[in-house]
Amino acid sequence: MKAKSVAFFINPLAGYGGIRNNKGSDNLSLENIADSISIKRAMEFLKGINKSEIEFTVPAGPMGSVELDAAGINYRISYRSGYPSTSEDTINFLHSIRNVDLICFVGGDGTARDVLHAGQNIPVLGIPAGVKMYSSVFAMNIRHAIDIFDKACIEEVDYVDAEVDDIDEEKYRNGILEVRTFGFLKVPNIEGMVLSSKAEYPVSSSYDIAEYLLDTMDPETYYIIGPGNTCKTLLNSLDIHTNMLGFDIIKNKQLLISDAGEEQIFHFAKSGKVKIIISVIGGQGFLLGRGNQQLSVRVLEQVGFENICVVSSPEKLTGLAGLSVDLNMADIAVPSFIRVLTGYAQYRIIRIFK
Repeated sequence: MKAKSVAFFINPLAGYGGIRNNKGSDNLSLENIADSISIKRAMEFLKGINKSEIEFTVPAGPMGSVELDAAGINYRISYRSGYPSTSEDTINFLHSIRNVDLICFVGGDGTARDVLHAGQNIPVLGIPAGVKMYSSVFAMNIRHAIDIFDKACIEEVDYVDAEVDDIDEEKYRNGILEVRTFGFLKVPNIEGMVLSSKAEYPVSSSYDIAEYLLDTMDPETYYIIGPGNTCKTLLNSLDIHTNMLGFDIIKNKQLLISDAGEEQIFHFAKSGKVKIIISVIGGQGFLLGRGNQQLSVRVLEQVGFENICVVSSPEKLTGLAGLSVDLNMADIAVPSFIRVLTGYAQYRIIRIFK
């Protein structure tokens, strides 16, 4: 069988804004390459894949060659990017590749848009590392990306169209979510690859959920309230109105911090009794790692899954085989199942895909 030829690149800036509560990375600059979220994810991916019989083409520098050197993978360079790299570097690299079977990239929705803009009619595999992650061209997590990559490079697979979606980051920072489809890229037709774009659902059950949570709240516990309609209905019931897409911290039903970042959340996680209330991303079934990067691994280590309350309307859970986690959870005991509050004192037990 002929060796597969793969174009591989990283957007070193992807995901950088999430932990900084920026709700995107488009307006940021990466001062220290060691802080790159996407490079860490790329290294995890490169160390896990089957590297035999693969011919890699990469850009020089932190967009590719540095990481393949560290992973002990042979490659050829077709483009030398600047530093820090830009969207133009992504497009120029993709214009430089020849006779490639698969484009494999580490990034987010903005990176996927750059790939689309480059206009190469080549199948892609997106390795998720961005803040927003509404496109359907990404694997569920790193482990899933490794499995798909290995199958796509060893077996003959079919390819299907997947949406490239993105949002207006400025509106997003102001609590307005507008998702736009920019086009389609072909992805491997392998189970779990194509995710639905985020869907919205009726909020009728949110009031029952909010009432139950308010009736059972401990006045001595800090509550970290996540984004989305279901979670914000709880705050609205207390006449607290905040950014729909941010995290808020309350105690004794009083707002302490609005739109909290990871550092603030971690501070409270260490300071006393803490519970996290988060919802499920509609249509995708993601629990952690997409849309809530403020909940870092160190926050989750401090709080523990036993102090996470997952809330969801019953409609969101319809058709979901389980909930997905897109974080490096190697050092955390992730349960196989978790309770999801779906109404007043009503729960469903849902599997967690790790």
